[in-house]
Amino acid sequence: MTDDRISALRKAVEANPDDVLLRLVLAESLVASGETGPALDQYVVLLDQRGLPDDQLVIVGELAAANGRLALLRNCLEAARQAGIVEGTGRLQQLVDEMITARSGVKVKVGPESDDELFVTDAPRETTTFDQVGGMEEIKRVIHRMVILPLSRPELYEKYGRRSGGGVMLYGPPGCGKTLLARATAGECGLPFVNVRIEDVMDPYLGVSERNLHAAFERARANAPCVLFVDELDALAFARHKHGGSESRRLVDVLLQELDAIGSENEGLLVLAATNAPWDVDEAMLRPGRFDRVIFVPPPDEPARADILSVVLKGVPTTGLDLQELAKQTPMFSGADLRALVERSVDRVIDEALTTGAEPPLSAQHLTAALPTVKPSTLDWLHRVRSYIEFANQTERYDDVAAYLRTKDVRRRLS
Repeated sequence: MTDDRISALRKAVEANPDDVLLRLVLAESLVASGETGPALDQYVVLLDQRGLPDDQLVIVGELAAANGRLALLRNCLEAARQAGIVEGTGRLQQLVDEMITARSGVKVKVGPESDDELFVTDAPRETTTFDQVGGMEEIKRVIHRMVILPLSRPELYEKYGRRSGGGVMLYGPPGCGKTLLARATAGECGLPFVNVRIEDVMDPYLGVSERNLHAAFERARANAPCVLFVDELDALAFARHKHGGSESRRLVDVLLQELDAIGSENEGLLVLAATNAPWDVDEAMLRPGRFDRVIFVPPPDEPARADILSVVLKGVPTTGLDLQELAKQTPMFSGADLRALVERSVDRVIDEALTTGAEPPLSAQHLTAALPTVKPSTLDWLHRVRSYIEFANQTERYDDVAAYLRTKDVRRRLS
């Protein structure tokens, strides 16, 4: 943290002494620069401002709990004790104790131009189940054995000294249901689902992305047992040897620490992740105890495509549709491709309705007419992964993809 930034923050706080969020940013910046005493002074001011009502104290407490600020407060208190700074720490310690007891989670986006926007993070139990996931029966069986069974039969695993939890990485072409599988896994276990998207974490301001990532894990721990799903893992954990920037390395380091539960407790926390580019994920993520269980999610096969079409067409007026035949005509289509096909077919129905004044149902004719306008998006991914498998699969980690590429239908489509 540069002196210029801290100096600018001090001036901003002096100009806006009642701005709670701005003062918290200054306090965190001071902690990051090792100026713990001045940072403590800022926290104490937040608590001891003249005329600060109780409801604002609650807001300060919630803000302090967000994005890892609870840990900063603890560190600040400890450093203050070691330095002999005692004035004001009693009320600060009381607030920390109250936050620990409440275990409330609040996500705050921090930055010079950000809004003071709070998001309550109590995670409801997921209701999606495997019945709502078309096809992929073999993958469901693998996930049930690797993920669900340890949670549904903990006594069996305890008997053999096998701990539940851990990390599972789902990978494959985009649009093939990785996120839906993760949601359904949480639903099958009857657990809350905490979804960490790239836009929820990444921030241009120094240190904020790391705090956002920590906050996501803290929210999951507060809701444990639960499923924490990290989408686009390759973006958050891009291989450090491929990236020269220190910002990316710091984010990978924080994610590793969270997975290893350094300074925290991950009991009851099941971490799932998805990526379209597993070869770009830092190797340290894939060692035992982290994302050591890797599952390939291929494009849906023919029966799965028929199931997906039935789900997508639910509620749409149709006539004379043969979903099995349509599934045969859409090899290598992802679930997203099938949805796009249905949407373009519905557009044709709407155009017809506007032209004729009638309201015709969706027919096979509409789908057949729209079929040439949608191409399977999985082919580009499969071409890329074929090159990777051919030249960079020495660890044999992606042998399941290699076996898939050797199947007759896939070879024909990629030739």
